[in-house]
Amino acid sequence: MKKIDIKKIVKNQNKYVVLTKDKSGILVVGASIKETEKKLNKLGIKDAVITYIPPVDKYMSPLCR
Repeated sequence: MKKIDIKKIVKNQNKYVVLTKDKSGILVVGASIKETEKKLNKLGIKDAVITYIPPVDKYMSPLCR
C-alpha cells in the first residue's frame, strides 16, 4: 500500500479532506464539511469518509516533517 506524501498533508492542514480508497492521495479538500460535501456531490462520489487535518505544528512531531 502506497502512503500519502507528508507534504500533501502539510499543504492541507486545518482543512477537511477525503482520501482515495488506498490512502495514497487526496480526492477533495474543503475549508468546511459543507464545502467538502458540495465538492463530493459535484464529482458524484457518494461513499466517502471526510477527515480533518489539524494544524501540523501543534499535532505532528518535527521529526515527521
